[in-house]
Amino acid sequence: MRPQRSGGTRRPAAALAPPPGPGRGRCGVVAALRWVSPPEIAGGTVRPARPIRLVALDVDGTTVDLRQRLHPRTRDAVRAAVAAGIHVVLATGRMYRSVLPWALELRVTAPLICYQGAVIRALPGPGAPLVGGVPRGRTLFEDPVNGPAAVRSLEIARAGGWHVQAYHDDRVLCEQASPEAEEYRRIAQVDYELVSDLEVVMRGGSTKVVCVVDDPVAAQACETALRDGLGTAARVVRSLPQFIEVTSPVVSKSRALTRVCELLGVSLDEVAAVGDAPNDTDLLRAAGFAVAVRSAPPELLAVADAVCGPPEEAGVADVLRAIVI
Repeated sequence: MRPQRSGGTRRPAAALAPPPGPGRGRCGVVAALRWVSPPEIAGGTVRPARPIRLVALDVDGTTVDLRQRLHPRTRDAVRAAVAAGIHVVLATGRMYRSVLPWALELRVTAPLICYQGAVIRALPGPGAPLVGGVPRGRTLFEDPVNGPAAVRSLEIARAGGWHVQAYHDDRVLCEQASPEAEEYRRIAQVDYELVSDLEVVMRGGSTKVVCVVDDPVAAQACETALRDGLGTAARVVRSLPQFIEVTSPVVSKSRALTRVCELLGVSLDEVAAVGDAPNDTDLLRAAGFAVAVRSAPPELLAVADAVCGPPEEAGVADVLRAIVI
């Protein structure tokens, strides 16, 4: 758990590490876990230092469960927050066309943070152009992976035998109709398109690059190979255990959140953020009040002020009802 900030004072990362224990045995591990584990938001013992005007929500594993279900309590709480004048921003690794149905279901009105922060796009208004049958709002910001880094990602994925996808104009492109491509389609609820040679496409860059690797050991090997092979040319994050994502090195959810806050006239100290995965760490660290899903990894718990239940328990609803509605 991190100490809360007030009046713009940032929490130093060094203060987030658990204190040294008496040893490395079971008792020492348990003590460390108790130290970093923040209180439950529903318990009422921790609240934001300032009134919250904007709530940033990760989607998969936070708002929507891994079976693509939205709890009715979460839906109703988000709608109530929006109706009360709170800006609710969905901040996700998903494509715009993949997160848009959830945004419409939740009735959010704020711009959508997509592709790990590489794209910020407004909700479509009346008469919005259709792209692939999907209404498209105005693009407010875009920072794709450049051509050399995208091609290098492809080379690394091919060398490791890992399924890889490119993204162009909100389309998913891959070379084979593999089980991994089908898994991505099931989760993202977006069809993919087959191309004969991804390198030809990726020479011009890609919004992001994704490897889908189901085996945990192979997924870790893929992540390591991409980090080592790309260095400072790109950023490598996990959105789900099997999704290893490559973005521009300057892209992050926190950077996109800062841009949205500037657009809406909201201070970061007036923001609450909720997430569940390592790719949400910078998002939670940037927000004035941070909530991690209870099952989040230690690095995310370390930057959280509180924890909430998973999507199956409507944890986001508990957060919203505790701090804004």
